[in-house]
Amino acid sequence: MQLCFNLFNESAYFGPMPDLPRQIRAAARVGFDSVGLDIFSLDRLVGSGGRIEALAELIAGLGLRCPEIASLMIGDESAETEAQLASFEPAVRALRPDWILVNSDRPPSPATAGEFRRAADRLGRYGARLAVEFLAISRVRSIADALELIDQAGVPDAGVLVDSWHFFLGPDDWNSLAKLPLERLAYVQFDDHPAIASDDLREETIHRRVFPGEGLFDLERFSRTLRARGFDGLVSIEVLSQAWRGGDVDAFVERAYRTSAPYWR
Repeated sequence: MQLCFNLFNESAYFGPMPDLPRQIRAAARVGFDSVGLDIFSLDRLVGSGGRIEALAELIAGLGLRCPEIASLMIGDESAETEAQLASFEPAVRALRPDWILVNSDRPPSPATAGEFRRAADRLGRYGARLAVEFLAISRVRSIADALELIDQAGVPDAGVLVDSWHFFLGPDDWNSLAKLPLERLAYVQFDDHPAIASDDLREETIHRRVFPGEGLFDLERFSRTLRARGFDGLVSIEVLSQAWRGGDVDAFVERAYRTSAPYWR
C-alpha cells in the first residue's frame, strides 16, 4: 500500500503560491511514500519563474514519487481541453505521474467522451492514465457515472478514483463499493468529515474536512472493504480544511500521516 500526502489543502487554487518544497520535505520526514500535486500550483510555480523539473528532482532525491496530479476538467469544448493539456503536458513529462485526476461537470455524452479520449491519448504518451473522480456535488456523482464516462470514451486503462468524502456523502452504498471491479479502481483519496453544517456541500468539501478518525465516516469499514478484496494500491490523504490552511505545515503533514496510516498499514 502506497501512502501519498496530497498537497491540495495549500494549493494556489485557494490563494497565494504555497511552499511546495517545505510540504514535500515534511511528507518524506514523517514517512509518506509519495506526494500528490495539482496543476493550479504547478502553473503558478512556472508563472513565477520556477521549474517543475527542479521540483521533480527534489521529490526523487527524497525517495518519493508523484503518482497523481489534479485536476483535469473534462467538458465538451475542444478549446478548453486543449488549454488544459498545454499545462498538463510539461508537468506530466517532468513528474511522470501514474494518474491524472479527472473531474467533469457534464453528464456522460459523446462530446465529453471524445474530449476524455483525446486527453487520455495525449497524456498517455508519457505513461499517465486518467482517474475519474465522481463528486457528490457534480453531474458525475457516483461510481456508475464514472464508469459510464470511461466506457463511452472507450479508454480501458482509465479508472475510477474513490474519495471517501464523495462515497459517504454521495448516492453510492457499500454494495456499490463492493461491486466496483478491482482492476477498474484507480486509487483512493482518504479523509473524514464532521456533521454537515450547511446546505452548501461544495463549501463543506473544500473547507471542513477533518483527519481520518476525527469525523463521522466509517473509515474502518471503508478500508477493510477494499483491503479484503485485495486492494493494495495508492491511498492519497486529502484533508481539505480551512482551519488548517495557512497554518503549521509540519504539524498538518505529521497529523495526516499519524491518523491515516493505521487504516492501511
